Amino acid sequence: MEQAHDDVNRQWFVEYAHRTIRPGGRVLDYGCGAGGLVRLLLAAGFDAHGCDIKWPGADYHWLDMPEADRLHYFEPGGRLPFDDDSFDLVVSDQVFEHVEPIEESVPEIERIVKPTGVHYHHFPSVEVWREGHIGIPFSHRMPPGRARLLYTTALRRLGFGKFKDERPAKIWAEEKLDWIDAWTVYRPETEILALFGRNSTVRHCEIGYCRFRAGDRQPLKALLGIDALTPAYEWLFRRLGFMALECRPRR
Repeated sequence: MEQAHDDVNRQWFVEYAHRTIRPGGRVLDYGCGAGGLVRLLLAAGFDAHGCDIKWPGADYHWLDMPEADRLHYFEPGGRLPFDDDSFDLVVSDQVFEHVEPIEESVPEIERIVKPTGVHYHHFPSVEVWREGHIGIPFSHRMPPGRARLLYTTALRRLGFGKFKDERPAKIWAEEKLDWIDAWTVYRPETEILALFGRNSTVRHCEIGYCRFRAGDRQPLKALLGIDALTPAYEWLFRRLGFMALECRPRR
């Protein structure tokens, strides 16, 4: 199930590139991981590249890939290894909730995007109801402590959660909560929009992603096609999933 969802996300980013920039345009996957989206973008005819930081314990085996020369490491919050105004499109998929030095990172993306380009991002704000990495509702909003551990353990015993295994519920909860405390930063939507909107015009685009995911399911497609309900759909999706932000430079 997770892999299928991931495939749909990547397919949408390729589709978004087709809709947004010229054929063969230059695209960067910011936070590219193992390079799966880069491979799809290359196959679709784009001049695709990827970059990521060296996560502790992460080994992407880039040197074993034919695309290795297109994948680049950079230091958290540091300068990206690209010239100014060098990309038509920069995308990120569930990255910025893991970026601590966001004040330094967003300007770097703005630096490398062409004046006629765009950068587009999927990631949750603190207002999201369900914590997406462990699947426990509101666990990211609660302060660390015994109450949060008891709450998360109880919901795990009731069948909630992602990446479940045979560990006792309390052990699972402790390790998952430690992970989101160490590796996620949830910010208010107003703060995020203000930061990304300093030098860009920012637009919510959740409806485009939702309509793409609806595919050929006609009842759902028709329902999502009611333009008057778009603001309500997008608000609800941001609470259940994540934000989809399209940013166009104002310069």
